[in-house]
Amino acid sequence: MAMENMNAGKKELTIYYCHQCRQRRSDAAGTCVAKEGTRTCGLKFCHACLLSRYGEIGEEVSLNDNWVCPKCRKICNCSRCMLNRGEKPTGMLTAIAKKNGCSNVSEFLKKEGSDKYFYGGKVKPTNDSSAGCSKESAATRTKRVLKEKKNFQLEEVKLPQGIESITVSSVDLHPENAGCVLQFLEFCLTFREALSLREGQAHLVVREVLSGGSMEEHSMLTQTIIQLLTLILVDRGNISVGIGATDGRWFTILGECLAESEVKLDDFPLEMFQKGISEYAEMDSLQKLKLLNFVCDEVLGTSVMRNFIENYENPKYVEKKKKAEETYNAAEAKEKQLYQKIKYEFAKTEADNNGVALTIEQRVAIISQMSDESEEVHYEMKKALEMQPKSQEYNDALRTNPVELDDNGLILWNLKSYNEEPTILLQDLGSCSDICPHEKWNSFSSEQKPQVEKYITFKRKNRLIEEKMEKKEKKEKKTKTVFE
Repeated sequence: MAMENMNAGKKELTIYYCHQCRQRRSDAAGTCVAKEGTRTCGLKFCHACLLSRYGEIGEEVSLNDNWVCPKCRKICNCSRCMLNRGEKPTGMLTAIAKKNGCSNVSEFLKKEGSDKYFYGGKVKPTNDSSAGCSKESAATRTKRVLKEKKNFQLEEVKLPQGIESITVSSVDLHPENAGCVLQFLEFCLTFREALSLREGQAHLVVREVLSGGSMEEHSMLTQTIIQLLTLILVDRGNISVGIGATDGRWFTILGECLAESEVKLDDFPLEMFQKGISEYAEMDSLQKLKLLNFVCDEVLGTSVMRNFIENYENPKYVEKKKKAEETYNAAEAKEKQLYQKIKYEFAKTEADNNGVALTIEQRVAIISQMSDESEEVHYEMKKALEMQPKSQEYNDALRTNPVELDDNGLILWNLKSYNEEPTILLQDLGSCSDICPHEKWNSFSSEQKPQVEKYITFKRKNRLIEEKMEKKEKKEKKTKTVFE
């Protein structure tokens, strides 16, 4: 789903998921061109993973229009791909690979073989006495590690099976259409003010698309597409824009926008748009929704939308900024009072000395007597500056972030455009063994809500434990390196 692209607001800030480390990365490089049937893979890897795991340079990969990802080359060493090939995940082997004279993990695994390593990058115990430890000591060490891990383990909580039924705009969504519909509604709800959309316009468009409405002049779908296309054309300098709903020229313009865009949609060859509006009439609802969301994504790059995002007044941000300014002004007033007090003490002491100018030592002595007040003022000034909200918090108000991410391709969302109870939806991106997985969307019943909340709590606690264990292992490794 292009939810991340929609929320970024600027194309240069687009966030993708790295297939290797599964993290949201702004430097994800490459777009795999391998195909299975008519579908393109499109996987991306971040610069760090490309270099450390495969010895590839991100900048070169970005320039390669015929790049095929490690997964499609059957050499991917991420945990999921290795499990799918019947191999055990290796974990972080970068340091071990370099220590053994290899520039990257892929080269190291070809040389040593993945069967010698399991998760964590630890070598399996062997009977070779030259390894420097006996069977007994290895077993003792293994028991100690297992005992430590056991202390941090939580009782696993399973996510309940979702329901393949999502109702939006009084319409039961088909599993294939749900993602596109939710993306469009979320976009319209977030940017309704900037786009001057009418109340209920987005829901009318959705009902028309799903019901297979006609492409007449009064079509809300056609009017919305023309409204968005006009915004794009004006931003590109085409001032004399006059797109009519009846002449079908908007469909040709839509094709031109798609041709100029970096987005490549396999379902829409450019010849299709040259044949006329009749091609659009024959499209199914999913194809129409994909084109609609493409136009929405393109609108985000216009100056109108960029200005709206940059100047959006998030109420929480404004309140936080106001409170910080009040605290700073109060601290500044105290600072002025302190300076006036010091100035008065200088004048009083000088008068007591019959107008003789004070020495440096006398001035320092007077200031030292007010050190406590001075420290208090400086502390309050520092606190006020720390209270100032960051610009990132300001822009995040327009983002829709997931509630929880799962390693198995499951994402939980709490979308503003979905008001049914419970409000949490499940997005299933499919198995990692699929080159082009089909996303599915599910909802939950009221009876399942407590179990879903328990699952979210479990995942968050488990993540904190894993981070704590990782920090502990790094600390132990650093200590060991110092003593070696």
